[in-house]
Amino acid sequence: MVSSSSLFYLSAALLSLIPAVHGHARVTSPPIRTPGNAFQQQCGTPSFQSVTSDPTGHIEEQEPFNAGCQPTLCRGMLFQDQPASNVQQVIPGQAMNMGVDCTIPHGGPANVSLVDTTVGGAGVILGSFLATFSDFCPTSGGTPADQSNIQFNLPSANVIGSKCQNAGDCVVQLFWATPDFSQNYYYCVDVKVNAVQASTTTSSTTSSSATPVAPSTTVPAVVQAENTSTSESFSSTPIITPTLVAPTVVTTPSSMVTITTTSPTPSTTSNKSTGALNGGAFATATTGGASGLLAIALVVGLAQVYGQVL
Repeated sequence: MVSSSSLFYLSAALLSLIPAVHGHARVTSPPIRTPGNAFQQQCGTPSFQSVTSDPTGHIEEQEPFNAGCQPTLCRGMLFQDQPASNVQQVIPGQAMNMGVDCTIPHGGPANVSLVDTTVGGAGVILGSFLATFSDFCPTSGGTPADQSNIQFNLPSANVIGSKCQNAGDCVVQLFWATPDFSQNYYYCVDVKVNAVQASTTTSSTTSSSATPVAPSTTVPAVVQAENTSTSESFSSTPIITPTLVAPTVVTTPSSMVTITTTSPTPSTTSNKSTGALNGGAFATATTGGASGLLAIALVVGLAQVYGQVL
C-alpha cells in the first residue's frame, strides 16, 4: 500500500518532468541582444542562468544581480557578446519593422524608442517614442497586426545628430510591462546610424532648372549698317561716281569742235540712293551728273555751230 507521503513525492517528481513554459513575448526580427560571457561577468551567474533558460523573461526573475549590472537597459545584455552581423545599418528617418510573437499575452503598455547607451545607466531616449501601445499583447481578441509587425521610422538627423555612428552606441529597444508594472521586459536591436551622403541628383536638378541664358541678339556689324535703299549692301567699299565725258560734236569735215568736261571729284558718301547690287558695289550718278553735263555740252556745241553757219 502506497502511503500519502509517497504519492506527494511521486507527484512532485512527475511535475518536474513537465517542461516549463517560458516566454511572454519574443522579438523574431531583427536579431536582438543575447547573453554571453561579458554578461555573465557583469551581472553574475544566477542572472546569466535565468536569461539563458528563458530568453524572453522579465528582469524581475533575473535577480539577484551584480552591482554593475544594468537590467533596465536590454536586460543587461552587452554589445561585446553580439556578432557583428546583428548590427543593423540604418540612416536617419529610415523605416523599420520589428516582428513580435506574443507567446503569453497579458496586456499592458509598451513602447519602442531609439536609446543612446553611451551615457551609462538605463541610457537616454533620443527624441520621442517611435511607437506606443496602451494594451500590448492583449489577453483577448488575438494579437493585432500592428503589434505582431511593429512599423516605425527612426528619428531625423536633426534629432540624432552625431550620435549612434559607432556600432554598439545605440539600440532600438522594445519595452513592455504588465498592467501593474510588476513584470518588465526589454528587447534590444543594435543599430549603426550612417550619415546621409550628399546626392548628385540634387546638383544636376539645380543645374537643369537654372534660368536659361537668353541667346545673344547682337546683329553682325555688316547688318547693322544703315541702309535705306531698296537693295542690300554687304560691302564697305566707297561709292565712286563715274567720270562722265561729253560727246564730240562734228559740224563739217574741216571744222570740228571738241568739248570736254571736267570729271567730278569721287564721292564717298554712304549709299542712300536706289541702285542694283553688283558684286558688293553700286554704280550710281549724283544729282546733276551725266545727264546734266551732256545737256550743257550739246547746247554749247549747237550755239557755236549756229554762229558759224550764220
